[in-house]
Amino acid sequence: MIRGFNFHPEARAEFVADVELYDEREFGVGARFEIAVREAIDAAVDSPDSWGAWPGWEREPTVRSKRVSGFPYRVVYFVAGEQLAIVAIAHQAATRLLARADQSLTRPCGRLRTSP
Repeated sequence: MIRGFNFHPEARAEFVADVELYDEREFGVGARFEIAVREAIDAAVDSPDSWGAWPGWEREPTVRSKRVSGFPYRVVYFVAGEQLAIVAIAHQAATRLLARADQSLTRPCGRLRTSP
């Protein structure tokens, strides 16, 4: 049973910066983003195995991500004992790039073409 959550210090700092960035663009959006992230975290705490494993992740602990409703972000986490360890509040564009990079490291590269 999960009893709470902890942010990795860098994940917390990046999250606070994103909240501030949204508020700089339009007052109140940062607060809505913060609420949406908290709702995603609460859902992950309530049912941590409900969301898929990180693409290409085949190690323990299993890293998972939960979409943040209304924003292009995901809560990236793993279970550590009775706590949810939040390692990132990641923009979806970044999560796709990281997944692609991780997959490319596990696949053999094609032949390089050389100039004549």
